[in-house]
Amino acid sequence: MKPMHFPENKQLILFDGICNLCESSVLFIIKRDKKDCFRFVSLQSDLGQEILKYIGVKTNKTDSIILYI
Repeated sequence: MKPMHFPENKQLILFDGICNLCESSVLFIIKRDKKDCFRFVSLQSDLGQEILKYIGVKTNKTDSIILYI
């Protein structure tokens, strides 16, 4: 079962909320996302952990940015 229902036309970016480079990357994307294509979730959040589990990514080996389409 999917953790949440996201709109079909949106792409999800999971990012490391502790990493300054990752947060800067998210801000970079937000400023340029004129078509409102992306949604963001921190890897450290409950929802982020639930999504990682759903897509089969090991939570102890992830400290980056993941684009989930």
